[in-house]
Amino acid sequence: MHAIASTERFSDPMEHRWGQRITVDVPVRLAVGGRTLGRGLLRNASISGALIETALELPVFSNLVVSVPTLGDLAASIVRCAPGRFAVEWRDMACPSIVALLERVTGQRGIALVEDDAFANGRVSC
Repeated sequence: MHAIASTERFSDPMEHRWGQRITVDVPVRLAVGGRTLGRGLLRNASISGALIETALELPVFSNLVVSVPTLGDLAASIVRCAPGRFAVEWRDMACPSIVALLERVTGQRGIALVEDDAFANGRVSC
């Protein structure tokens, strides 16, 4: 697992992610209904969601479990689909496993929440 030295911030009015989007390259297993369907690569992640590259084709609003090596299972819901990838929203935003993943790949403590005004100003708690 490693981070690529870049982060992304978007001004797109349709952007719904919270937290800093961090570029990652993490292999994951994807399961629906307790059954592993395939594998994918986490390409970027934030405290509220992620982009996963995969050959799987699942419909928007599918609930799935994203299994990350050494961190465990993260419940998610698909919010956008494109050929070869989909975007997920974590069911438990800023949970300890997601924060640990972001801290591990960046090597920085607190990186997940630093650039998010809602977290910095106490409007959302972890």
